[in-house]
This record gives sequence, structure tokens and C-alpha cells, in this order.
Amino acid sequence: MLVSSLAAVLTSGVILVLIMPWIRRLSVAIGAVAVPNHRTMHDSIMPRLGGLAIFLSFMSAVAIFYSKLVPALPGFWALLIAACVIELVGVLDDVYTLSAKWKMLGQLIAAAIVAFSGFTIDQIHIPFAYDIYFPGWFSILLTIFWIVGLINALNWIDGLDGLATGIAGISCLSLGIIAAITGNIPVLIISLTLLGSLAGFYLFNSEPASIFMGESGSAFLGFVLAVLSILGFKQAVFVSFIIPLLILGVPILDTLLAMVRRGLQGRPLYEADRGHVHHRLTDLGVSRRSTVYTLYAVSAFLGICAIILTKASNSGITLVMLLLLVALLILAGAQLVGIMKGKRSFYQVFRKLRRVRDEK
Repeated sequence: MLVSSLAAVLTSGVILVLIMPWIRRLSVAIGAVAVPNHRTMHDSIMPRLGGLAIFLSFMSAVAIFYSKLVPALPGFWALLIAACVIELVGVLDDVYTLSAKWKMLGQLIAAAIVAFSGFTIDQIHIPFAYDIYFPGWFSILLTIFWIVGLINALNWIDGLDGLATGIAGISCLSLGIIAAITGNIPVLIISLTLLGSLAGFYLFNSEPASIFMGESGSAFLGFVLAVLSILGFKQAVFVSFIIPLLILGVPILDTLLAMVRRGLQGRPLYEADRGHVHHRLTDLGVSRRSTVYTLYAVSAFLGICAIILTKASNSGITLVMLLLLVALLILAGAQLVGIMKGKRSFYQVFRKLRRVRDEK
């Protein structure tokens, strides 16, 4: 298992590094470039077809390990077809800038292929409670919702050099460790294969980036991470539903806060803005690099929590502490993006306490 894991990481990483110069030239040649605007955090025109390099390196490595994956995952071909669908839509958006409805249609088709192929969230285990089993129709709807939600979560978090790449890489590493603990070989190989692609891409995407992943990258990463978490549900029913939420906590939290923020402001949920967590941090004066590293740290913390919870799922103290820590992160995130305003905001309470202390 160790040899296969190392081979998966190295194979996909080396392939990506080798093909990246060709992808950059192709991106410029076909006009797949990102032009700065009032929302973006970059100042010059950048090629944005990096996701295609991630996809090609990942799929090439998967083809090499195909014989190890198929016996454990009947219907694996359906997942590959769905991945191709989501990548095709992503590439078209990077080149032609598709409307939201066409992108959503492609996401729904890819998610439906996964769900109707039998890879569904059909049960969850709540610690200290019973397993909850879902009827078939609800499992399909929940699976589609989960996949589409994560696709957009990775897209929305992709706002700074290396941010989405690093968070996705940390998520892959966390999923891989949990897969090794639970003996889930397919998830282990797929997670580490994607980790290798991301490690190679990080060389070109970290600040200062020379290429962006674009929709072809963020959508593909969100899709694969969503599928990996579903395979974890299918293969290890004792894994709590909390674990994938923890592993992917940063993009999920940012997406939920964005939807709440836009809803309170009466704007469409899918309307782009500059209110995401990384925008708020940089607006507060935090450097871009520090913002990226801060969100890396939060993502790594949540991944460690998920790993601990996997090993100690029957420990009431551990579970309560982890949930409290996550709750604090949620409250801090909500405060950061300006959802909790008014007289009861933490910041204003803090200032009031300081005034009282000074008066004394």
C-alpha cells in the first residue's frame, strides 16, 4: 500500500510538471485568460487553464492504477465519465465564459451520473445515536446537492494565488490519512493521486502565480473531493457525517456565509462579490500571503480534528471539544464577513468592555 501511495503522488506530480508549459501556451493561444476587474485580486492578464493540467495529470495517473481501482469500485467508469463532463464544462467556461445556468446544467449532469450509478449518500452515522438510512430518492437528491455544493464551494474560495490549491491539497491529505486508517484503498489511491497533481500545480500557482486553475480546476477539484467523501460514506459507515464537513470546512463555511450574506442583502445567491473570507482578511490589512497561510492553518486544523474524530469517535469529551472549536470557528467566520452586525457584535462588545475598564 505504501509503494502504491508514493507512486500515485509522484506519477501525477511529475506528469503535471511536464505538461504545464504546453498548457500555459495553449491557454494564451485560445484566449483562456483572466482579465483583472473590480473583484479580482490580480493585476495582470493571466492564463487560467491550469485546471486542465490538473485533470490530465490526474487522469493519466488513474489510468496507470486503474486495475487496482476497478475491483474495489464497480462502476468506476461512471465516475470517470462524470469527471470528463465537469472538466469539459470548466474548460468551455475558461475559454468562453459560460452563463451560470449552463455551468449549473453541466454540474447537475455530472452529479446525476454519479448518483444514478449507485454512488450515493444513503446513510450517515451520528455518534452516540443510531445510523440514519435514507430512501433511494432522497439519497440521490442529497448526493446531487452535495456534489454541486462542493463544486461551487471550491470555485468561490479560489480567489488568491495558491489558496484553493492548498486547501484542496490539505483536504486530499486528510482524506488519504483517514482512508489509510479505515483501510479504504480506492479512496487512498485517488486522494494521493490528486494530491500529487496539486503539489505539482502549486509550483506554478503559489504567489506569484504564473497560471490560474480556472473553472476547469476548481470545478474538477470540488467534484473529486465530493466523490471521495461519498466513497468514504459508502465504504466506512462508522465514519461520522461530521468528518467530511470538517475536512472541507473552509470552503463549505465560506460558501454558507456567502449565501447568508447575499440573502440578507437581497441579492442573488450566485452573484459574485468581494465578501468572501479571503477578501475580508485582505481588506482588514492582512497580506495576501498571510491570508493564504491563515486559511491553510484553519483547513489543516479541521483536517486534524477529522482524523482524531475517526480514531476516537466514541470519546464524548473529544467530540464535544471538537464541536465547540468548530462552533467558535463558525462564529469567528460569521463575524469576519460582517454577518453579525449591530450592538451585539463581538467587536463592539469588546470595545465597550475596554471603555468600561478604562473608565475605572
